[in-house]
Amino acid sequence: MKENLKQRFLPDEYIFNQGEKGDKAYLLLDGRVAIEVNGKKVAEISEMEIFGEMSLILKKPRSASIKALKPSIVLPIDQKILDDLLAGCPPVISSLLKQLAYRLSQCDREIESLKKKIN
Repeated sequence: MKENLKQRFLPDEYIFNQGEKGDKAYLLLDGRVAIEVNGKKVAEISEMEIFGEMSLILKKPRSASIKALKPSIVLPIDQKILDDLLAGCPPVISSLLKQLAYRLSQCDREIESLKKKIN
């Protein structure tokens, strides 16, 4: 893996922000990051996990912000890389991936709607 492809982030530095265009997903190679929705931490991501994939797959704005909790190294995955990976799979896999991403996105919206009703 080429070193120049990796990106480094310091604690409290944002990798991306909610609402931004999502043209990359990221593989967390080292470190720890927080997922924030509307400024509130909702989860953490550990090494060798991927994040930002929903925006890349669905071509929609970011539904959350990602902030480094400790020094972190990520490997960006752009549309070309994703397309190349999917090209090696049967077409049903690509379709399944997109459908699952869409359904998960719908679930996220429904959860947010229910939270608003409760509060």
